[in-house]
Amino acid sequence: MQDDERQQTRLSGFSLLELLVVILIIGVLAGIAIPYYQHVVLKSRFGTVMPLTKAIAEAQELYFLQNGRYAAASAASTALKIPLPPADSQIKISISGDDQYQFVVGSHQKSSDVHFIMYQQHSPLFPNNIHCEAKKDDSAGIWLCEEELEGVKLEEGSFSGDDYVTYILQGSAEDGKYAQTHYNVSEVDFGRGDKCESTQAGGCSNSSFEGATCTATNGGSCQHSTFVDSECYGNGKGGSADNTNCGFSSYTNSTCYNEGKDGYSCGRSDYTDQSECYSNEKGGCGHASFSGNSVCYGKSTSACTDNDFTNSTCIAEGTGGCKGSTFTNSSCYAKSAGNSSSRSCGSGSTYNNSVCYNQSTQMYGCGSASYDSHSSCYSNGYGGCGGKSTFSGGSECFGNASGACGSNTYSGGSVCHADAPGACNNNTYKDTS
Repeated sequence: MQDDERQQTRLSGFSLLELLVVILIIGVLAGIAIPYYQHVVLKSRFGTVMPLTKAIAEAQELYFLQNGRYAAASAASTALKIPLPPADSQIKISISGDDQYQFVVGSHQKSSDVHFIMYQQHSPLFPNNIHCEAKKDDSAGIWLCEEELEGVKLEEGSFSGDDYVTYILQGSAEDGKYAQTHYNVSEVDFGRGDKCESTQAGGCSNSSFEGATCTATNGGSCQHSTFVDSECYGNGKGGSADNTNCGFSSYTNSTCYNEGKDGYSCGRSDYTDQSECYSNEKGGCGHASFSGNSVCYGKSTSACTDNDFTNSTCIAEGTGGCKGSTFTNSSCYAKSAGNSSSRSCGSGSTYNNSVCYNQSTQMYGCGSASYDSHSSCYSNGYGGCGGKSTFSGGSECFGNASGACGSNTYSGGSVCHADAPGACNNNTYKDTS
């Protein structure tokens, strides 16, 4: 009797092996069903996103035909005469007005890491392209872009960042490129939007930058390079002429920022075609040449010194800011007082058919300089154009304060204008009045 009961017990239960097999089968089915369910849901969501994105992109094209430009995102809802989804809608639409990337992008609130992008016909990069973006770790998003929508993977770059991958649904990889960030590389051609960041000595040097950015956070970085429509930030240690960050370079319609505490950044370079150099620390932007309406901003002691200016401008906002320079058809603005040994736009500067403006109400801004070939000095403060300056070749000194143009030598038809009592005192005149 007992044997029969034990036999019945064995027949009515499940063994451990049988339970494991059942669990395994359930796991396999779940592994198949869950991704399938995710794919169906994602496909359904984007079935509502894509038509609205397309409608807005087409409305942008019609607006462009009528106005010669695309509607700004802030006014798109009214300008395009098509309602955009409200803030609480699950469908998210945004309009990019970037100079390089003009597009309409749509996404779903519950799948926000997958983007459907329609580039406008007149977008500088990727014109008329249609892209699908997904995060690299989003398997469902990758499936939608690559398999369901049959996108072709763009090998490098994505508008939304390095953690996204882009698939081209319409268009070609030859139509444009996304900006890339590189670190400590040299001898590279950087295109529009690209960045090079140097954390090591000498990084990002001997390169060309066109519409790109170089950031120097260590000595001797971003040197010996060409910059066109670009920027260089010398915010690392310079410390000596050889370690000039962003230096020994040429700048065309570009800007260099000396942001280092040890000075010297941005120096020993050529600036042309409306380029700018901002010297925020000692000695930055010095020993350089400026032409083609370029500007040097001397914001600290001895900044922008020993430069050549042709059809350009130096603005001295710190003591000795633009001293020791040569000006040809150019201007210097002494916004700081300077001192007797370090005059902001003076102290060894020479002016040829150029002008110096002492805009400080104090002294010394444009003094101890040589003015020739019909150059002019305007002194708004005591001693502003004085202190052993020489005026020749029909040059003029305008003394708007006592002693403003004093203790100078005038020759060759040059003139001292005493526009205040004592403005032209203690001068020497030779062959002039």
